[in-house]
Amino acid sequence: MNNIFNFDKNSIKIASEFLISGDVIAFATETVYGLGADARSDKAVSKIFKLKNRPDFNPLIVHVNSLNEVFNYVYKTPLAIKLAEKYWPGPLTLILERKKACKISLLVSAGLNSIAIRIPNHKPFLNLLNSSKIPIAAPSANKSGKLSPTCANDVRDDFGDNIKMILDDGFTKGGLESTVIDARNDNPILLRPGLISSEEIEKNLKVKFLMDNNIIIESPGQLLRHYSPNSKLIINSTLPQDNDAFLTFKNIKPDKKFSGIQLNLSKKGNLEEVASNLFKMLRKVDKKNPNKIVVAPIPDKGVGRAINNRLQRASNQNGY
Repeated sequence: MNNIFNFDKNSIKIASEFLISGDVIAFATETVYGLGADARSDKAVSKIFKLKNRPDFNPLIVHVNSLNEVFNYVYKTPLAIKLAEKYWPGPLTLILERKKACKISLLVSAGLNSIAIRIPNHKPFLNLLNSSKIPIAAPSANKSGKLSPTCANDVRDDFGDNIKMILDDGFTKGGLESTVIDARNDNPILLRPGLISSEEIEKNLKVKFLMDNNIIIESPGQLLRHYSPNSKLIINSTLPQDNDAFLTFKNIKPDKKFSGIQLNLSKKGNLEEVASNLFKMLRKVDKKNPNKIVVAPIPDKGVGRAINNRLQRASNQNGY
């Protein structure tokens, strides 16, 4: 069965009907492909956790199409308003306190009194939100802990025919998941680095990030092992063996002669290009079943912090 459809007006109409009836669908966003359901429905949301084999203590992100709708579900803070005005729509998720009359399923927030929420910057996804007229809970459309999907075929590789629709808009532009910030107080707390860096936010909004000292998982992307290929991953290395795959950066060469698979995350040394290529290239080489995947050092600045965060979690062998 072909369940991949162009992310167009006709498919959006059908997808909206599936969502309203409590089904789960997959779709492109500006970050990675998402696996979405009606965020108000316990039954629909539980299908996401079951499909992904996702731990129920790991919250989901709610996606809506307007600031008014955001504040139907969560309380405003001065910091949230500043961040929203600067970065929404866009790849920024805010953690805010849920309102007492909030209709979002508690399964979405893992029973916490907070909600992770954002307005996406992806026209077809916004059209889907407008058409369905529901808040959509959506994690990345992959099996829990595995590599995030950046194209429709990645989603199909993970789920086959178990999803009724995959709305295809080509490869995603961003390639990494959204930045997640706890915006409940005066100072932001970075819970997950993403396409919008903490340095950029501090510079633009004249704020100072605080350390996250909370042991409770309040955001997606906080598990110790996450975003992982099937092959063992070695990071910050230039010593691949011949049965390995090597992901290099800029003009970095292997330290010794290497005849295995080699791809360059960005020949220009552009970190946004690395972010866009990371999961795409990891999936590509992982399908070749190398002994190991070796990744060259990536500068730990700006978006590079998010890239290294994903690589560190992907290489962690300690489970949760």
